Amino acid sequence: MDRLLVLAGVLLWFLIGTPAHANDSADCNQSSNPELTIRGCTKLLQIRGQTQQNMAFASRNRGVAYYKKGDFDRAIADADRAIAVKPDLAEAYYDRSAAYRAKGDYDRAVADDGIAIRLKPDFAEAYCDRGSAYGAKGDYDRAVADYGIAIRLKPDFAEAYNNRGFAFFLKGDFGRAINNASRALVIRPDYGDAFDTRGEAYRAKGDYDRALADFDSAVRLLPDNAEIRFHRGLANQAKGDTASALADFKVAAGLFRAGDKLRETALARIAELEAVPAAPVKQVGAPATAASEFGRRVALVIGNSAYRSVGLLPNPSRDAELVGAALRRTGVEDVTVAHDLDRDGLIAALKAFAQKADAADWAVIYYAGHGIEVGGLNYLVPVDAKLESDRDVPDEAVSLDRILSSIEGAHKLRLVVLDACRNNPFAQQMKRTGASRAIGRGLARVEPTGATLVVYAAKEGTTAADGDSGNSPFAVSFANRVVESGVEINKTFRFVRQDVLAATGNGQEPFVYGSLPPVDFFFVPPK
Repeated sequence: MDRLLVLAGVLLWFLIGTPAHANDSADCNQSSNPELTIRGCTKLLQIRGQTQQNMAFASRNRGVAYYKKGDFDRAIADADRAIAVKPDLAEAYYDRSAAYRAKGDYDRAVADDGIAIRLKPDFAEAYCDRGSAYGAKGDYDRAVADYGIAIRLKPDFAEAYNNRGFAFFLKGDFGRAINNASRALVIRPDYGDAFDTRGEAYRAKGDYDRALADFDSAVRLLPDNAEIRFHRGLANQAKGDTASALADFKVAAGLFRAGDKLRETALARIAELEAVPAAPVKQVGAPATAASEFGRRVALVIGNSAYRSVGLLPNPSRDAELVGAALRRTGVEDVTVAHDLDRDGLIAALKAFAQKADAADWAVIYYAGHGIEVGGLNYLVPVDAKLESDRDVPDEAVSLDRILSSIEGAHKLRLVVLDACRNNPFAQQMKRTGASRAIGRGLARVEPTGATLVVYAAKEGTTAADGDSGNSPFAVSFANRVVESGVEINKTFRFVRQDVLAATGNGQEPFVYGSLPPVDFFFVPPK
């Protein structure tokens, strides 16, 4: 019996890292109280003659406690101590990776998780952690791959499913995002973060009722999570529920730390909603006259803000939410709002939208982000583009022709609205390889045919600032004008032109290209 007890103790060390002499300070095992763990582990480390095993154990546990307190530098220092006395302790590299990731040092996080995986090839948590570091670096494909390995090693790994769902969300693959978050919730029905991930995907798809149901569950489980409150505020605002949106943004602003960018965004949303009288809320399906008179209408709204090779564009993501909400108020039956699409995500969104457009009477695409003209051709720039050379543009960007082809199946009206004439850093950094690929300012003139309009936020050959008021001047005007009843579409854009010229001191002139048949088109029909 004694021999069996000894073997059991040895086995426990290998399984959970508990040293044979843990009784020297049992509090070092405490995980629910970081302060108590720190005191207990410090006491254990001060005892002379400790084995390397005990030193590694105490250093690692104290480092985890510091991590829980948000003291990431001390967490890293303790992981260093554990590694110094036990260089083959995979868990210590994993711990240090988490602290590096929390500090924003994603390259070191990836490297440490790589060492942990080399030392312990079946370390599912390290694969999941490395996936998160890759995701933070914007390398969503590698993130998805690592989460997949983690799930293969540990099939009931709810966190890996949820994280993979969020990576798919960032890639613009909202269906897979929903599927993965749902799988996480099957494993852990009380997983608040998974409700939030699925809610974000539903919100991006324009399914606000499902999004709000998931955000309500997430808030119930994680009432002090600022980001979840903020996300629910966005969904409420997009649905037109100004009072609920304001309440969520105010709670979020109080929960975010001072200096947090999302806190500033929440405050801007609050100011925006309090400054503008709320428009009458039109519930989905209410404008039956619009649907019956003009047929089925669908829209794809894209806001690209988080560019990886150049600076962040503050407004496009907010502009997309603003425009998406306005289009829904006009009675457009199917509005998909997508954010920060890389090239694969943008192509996937266009393919999915083309199928909807083929069965619709109206097809509308609104894009906010960077656009570029090279050799007389116009391109929209995904967030993963580098564009180091003019030759890279056709491979890394998406042509306006590709955008137009996705809506050509609509039966009555095809509309593309491009708030993409911003001052473009890609043009400044790009290497020129041939005179035939001259790079112009803004976008080049287009001549669409067949009941198609292409609207630029700034006339061909000119650029416009992103704006410094939370939304671009063009997006604000378009969202306000499009909900007016009884205004024919051509006049709507004449009003937009007038508004933007006034807002920019005649510095920016929107322009409409193309023509329509002799039929009146209204976003909202006359009363």
